[in-house]
Amino acid sequence: MTRRELGALAAAAIAARPVQAQSESVLDIAEWSYHWYGVEKVTLARGTVCNGMQMYVERWIPASVRHPYSIVLIHGGYGQGSDWISTPDERRGWVTLFLQQGYKVYVLDRPGQGRNPYQPFVHGAFAAQAPTFEAAARDAGIASISDSRVAQVVAPLGQPMPNNAVTQSVWRSRGAMLLDDIGPAVLVTHGDGSVFARVTAQERPALVKGIIAVDAPAADGPSSIPTFADKTTNGWRGEDSFQPVIAWLESQFPQGALAPVADPHPNRESMALKLADQGCFWVGAQRKQMPYGTIAQGQMYVQYMIPAQKRHPYPVVMIHGGGGQGTHMMGIGGRPGWVHYFVQAGYSVYWLDRPSYGRSPYHPDALGPSHLPNVPPYEGLLTSTAVFNTAQWPGPGGMNDPVIDQFMACESGNVSDEAFHSELAWSGGAELVDRIGPCILLPHAFGGFFAWGVADRRPSLIKAIFAMEINGNPFAAQLRWGLTAGPMMYDPPVTDLAQFRLADHTLPPDAPRPLVASYKLQAEPAHKWKNLSGIPMGWLTTEFGGGGSPIPNVEFLKQVGCQAEMVRLRDYGILGNGNLMLLEKNNHEVFKVVDDWLTRRT
Repeated sequence: MTRRELGALAAAAIAARPVQAQSESVLDIAEWSYHWYGVEKVTLARGTVCNGMQMYVERWIPASVRHPYSIVLIHGGYGQGSDWISTPDERRGWVTLFLQQGYKVYVLDRPGQGRNPYQPFVHGAFAAQAPTFEAAARDAGIASISDSRVAQVVAPLGQPMPNNAVTQSVWRSRGAMLLDDIGPAVLVTHGDGSVFARVTAQERPALVKGIIAVDAPAADGPSSIPTFADKTTNGWRGEDSFQPVIAWLESQFPQGALAPVADPHPNRESMALKLADQGCFWVGAQRKQMPYGTIAQGQMYVQYMIPAQKRHPYPVVMIHGGGGQGTHMMGIGGRPGWVHYFVQAGYSVYWLDRPSYGRSPYHPDALGPSHLPNVPPYEGLLTSTAVFNTAQWPGPGGMNDPVIDQFMACESGNVSDEAFHSELAWSGGAELVDRIGPCILLPHAFGGFFAWGVADRRPSLIKAIFAMEINGNPFAAQLRWGLTAGPMMYDPPVTDLAQFRLADHTLPPDAPRPLVASYKLQAEPAHKWKNLSGIPMGWLTTEFGGGGSPIPNVEFLKQVGCQAEMVRLRDYGILGNGNLMLLEKNNHEVFKVVDDWLTRRT
C-alpha cells in the first residue's frame, strides 16, 4: 500500500484515535528500562573485554497496551536511537507518539552506534571526515548552519559499522535475540535501517509481523511480510508523516485481532512512571572548522523526564562517572534506577552523556587521541571491593555474572586529557543549566569535576550539589587545580599553579574508605572558591568506598569556603555498598538518604 492510497485511511484513523497534543497528554508508563543483547567477551593480552557486538535496546511499556504487536524502531546510517525520541526542533518523537497510541515501544542502537561504544579496532576505521554542519543543513533542508536545529541534527551523528555481510550477520543475530525476547513485532526503520529489518525478518519470519520503511534506499523484507514504504525525506521527524503510518498499522492489524502477548518482563520492583513529558536534546556542540567543513566538538546528549505531578521546585541533573554513561542512572538487570526514583518522587530529571561517552559521538578530528575509546577489561573490576565484589551487588558476581555483562557493555574507558575534557563538559553544562534554570547537580565518581566547574560558571543556578564518591584527591594526579584538572575562580585569584602553597596531612584512625597514606591541602590562608561558597554540598560515602578519600575532599571543600558535609551510609544503618551504590540491590534505600538530604537542604 502506497502513501497516496493511505489518505482516506489516515483521516479515519486520526478521527478514531487522534495523536494527542503535547500539552494534553500524560504518559502512563508501566515499565521503562533497557537491556544489552548479545554481550560477548574476548580475551586479549590486557584482559577480558566486551567484543563490541552488543546491541542496546531501550523499552517503554504503556500502562494500557492496546495493540497485539510491539513496535521496534531502527535507526539508519550515522544515526542512533535518539533519532526517535525527539525531533531536532524538540517536539515529541515517534517513541512518545507510539506510546500515546498504546504500543509497546523498543528503540535500538545498532552495534557500534549510540550507546554501544565504537571500537575502531573492532568495528572499522573512522571515516576520514567527520559529519559536517554544512551537509546536515543541506540534508535537513535548513538554509543556514547557524540555525540551532542544525546542531541538533549533526550532534548525534556517529560512525557506523560498514554495511557488509559481516555486519549484516551481527544485525541478523541481534535482531533475532531481541524478537526471541519480546515476541512478535512490527519493525519501523529509517534509511538503511531497512537492511537490519530485512535480515532480521529472514532469521525470524514468524516474529516479524510487518515492516515500515521510512526513506529507505530500496524496498526490503520478505514478500510474505506486509510492508509500507514511506519515501518522505526526514518523514520520521514529524507527526504529519506519523499519521499515515498509524493508518497503515490499523489497516493491517485492527485492534482485537489477536489476544495480547503476556509481558516477558514482569516487574520485580516498580518501574512505572507518569510523565508530563519526555525527550532529549544536545548541548555543548561547539563548531570546529576543518578544511572540509564545520564539525561538532564536545556535544553532550541530555535525556529528560518531567513527572506528571511535580513535588520539588528544582530539577535534578545527574552526571555519570568514569568510563560509563547515562545508563548508570537508569537501573540495571531489570531493576529500577535513580531516574525512576527521582521521577516517582516528583522531581524533573535530566541525565547526560559527557563528551565521547554513550550517545555523545567520538571522531578523532573533533576530540583527538585523548578521547579515543579504550574499553576496560573485566578483571580489575571483578576483584575490587569497591565495585562488583560488594555485599549489595545485584548479581552473583564473577566472570559469568549477567548483570556485570550489562554494566561492562556500556563502558568506554577514561579520557587521558582531563583538562580538555573538563573545558568541553563545563561549556555544555553551562548551556544546559542556562536552559533549564535553577537545579541540583548529582555527580557520580569521575563526574564530580562537572559539578564544580559548572557551579563556578553559573553559581546562581546551582541550588545544591550532592556528590556520590567522587574520584581523586586534592591536588593529586591531574587534579592540579584542587579538585579539577582545569582552572577554577579562586579568591585571591590563582593564575599559576605555583601560587598554591600546599601542606601534607594524614587521615584520622577512623577515616572512611578508601584510605590514603597522606594528602595535600592548601596552607593557610587558603585561596577560596568564592563562587561556590553559598551552595549546599553533600559528599556520600559507602562502607566499601570508592573514588577519592572522603575526608581529604570534604576538608578541601570546607577550606575553600564551601558548605560541605559528609553523608555516611553507615550512620543510616545502610551497609555493604560500594562505589556503584546507585545500581546495587538497596539503591532505593540509598536514594531515600539522598532525597532526605535534598529536602532538608533545598
